[in-house]
Amino acid sequence: MKKLVLAFAGIGLISGCTGQSIKTEATPTSYRNPASSTELISGSQKVLADINNPQVFNPQTCSSVVHGITEYLYYLPADHFIPKTSVEQEQLRAHGPEVLNTIFQIRVSLHEKLKEFDSRNELGKDCVQKLREGFQYARFSEEYLLDWLYAQKVYSFKKTPILVNDQPSTWTNPKFSGFQLQSGDVMLVRGKSYVSAMIARIADEEGNFSHAAIVAEDKMGRKYVVEALIQHGVIVTPLEKWRQAEDSRVALFRYPDQNLAKKAARQMYDWAQAALDRKQGIRYDFAMNDDDYSAMFCSEVIRAAYDRASGGEIKIPKFRSTVSKFKNNKYPRSLGVTKTSLFAPYDVEVDPRFDFVAEYRFMPLLRQVRMQDAVLQSVYGWMIEKGYDFHWDMKHTSKSYLAKLVRQFGMVKETLPKYMPINAIETTVQFEAVAVALEKNIYQKEQEFYKKNGYLPSFQDLLAINEAYRIQDCKDGKRLTLPGLNRSEFHGFFYSDSNKCE
Repeated sequence: MKKLVLAFAGIGLISGCTGQSIKTEATPTSYRNPASSTELISGSQKVLADINNPQVFNPQTCSSVVHGITEYLYYLPADHFIPKTSVEQEQLRAHGPEVLNTIFQIRVSLHEKLKEFDSRNELGKDCVQKLREGFQYARFSEEYLLDWLYAQKVYSFKKTPILVNDQPSTWTNPKFSGFQLQSGDVMLVRGKSYVSAMIARIADEEGNFSHAAIVAEDKMGRKYVVEALIQHGVIVTPLEKWRQAEDSRVALFRYPDQNLAKKAARQMYDWAQAALDRKQGIRYDFAMNDDDYSAMFCSEVIRAAYDRASGGEIKIPKFRSTVSKFKNNKYPRSLGVTKTSLFAPYDVEVDPRFDFVAEYRFMPLLRQVRMQDAVLQSVYGWMIEKGYDFHWDMKHTSKSYLAKLVRQFGMVKETLPKYMPINAIETTVQFEAVAVALEKNIYQKEQEFYKKNGYLPSFQDLLAINEAYRIQDCKDGKRLTLPGLNRSEFHGFFYSDSNKCE
């Protein structure tokens, strides 16, 4: 499984990268370390120039160029571009905002190339997959640098509504300067819920978002957000109220045909609101089956809106995610997912029919979701590579049945719906038990790392922290204890049949 590197290295895209593939057998010691802030600044500018040079970046070289950059960055240590001297520190403080703008423009340019290649029928699946990776590396790199600039007081945190034209909370594509949210706009969201993230990232492809929603308006022109939430099904929320929420990141995508976009959003609003008015609502679709609109998951709301408004001509997304990485593991089926492909929220990011407008970030949550992503990556990696699986025992199974029983009497409705399949509840309870243990540990280790080094650990560092914890927890579970007592946090119910700790 491809692992992301959340490090300053991700910003670097260094000047030595000229579009040629970099050999993957290289090791970290083969690269100059420490690097310089000058290299970081000039390197990001060089990559942006290369992307906009058709002699370097074109449909034939797309995959190799992006792969070369991401493979290079994969091996770099977390401190590669951290300023090493007071002079470099001041230099990065002065030029950091410029670098952030450059990296954001790299993402804008990559999306424009996606649209350009598709318009000429030259967009291949390999290019699409590598662009997914490119968006991830660049986005996490921006956030890593943004964190450093906040710590250096170059920026100060100021809470704003979601998606206003105000840096550093929102970066805007220059083509949409001064944008206003309008009917039909699609918003991709990364919240802080493990449940939505574990479902959204069940696909083989990886992305930075766990939720999708659409802006709509009623016949009076009042704007709302229509979305499907696990605990409620499809709901309708006034736009300005929705914009006060605290989500770590929200990206805005717009369908160019505004007549169709407005029609799609209005029909979806009328559909959802009519169901709510009947006190029935549209249930959440745990099977993630977007061929049947009788129940809907978050992305399915977007698909249904444009599908129905276009008379079946516009099927979103253009490139669907696949579900095969878990192989014979029963995990996807336990959540209700049986299809071999699905519409993951982040599939919109590589749909060339949409324009990329802007992106919002809520700084206080970025570190939290970065660590949550590392937890998800580790748990899924152990399932796939080490054969880990959930093994029900009475303690945890009883919790899930108790939760379902309590809900039938009208309690904890804000958590899970009554109709959520019992197997999905069991899996969720087990998954969160593992995730909470890992997250508690990773928070502690991250703080220790930062105190010692003065900068954040890379994504590889976070994965290494999780791996060390897994091994120790496995060994703790094997120690002799009293009958029925297990010293481990999760190996009593989440483990590999091989019974090996290494």
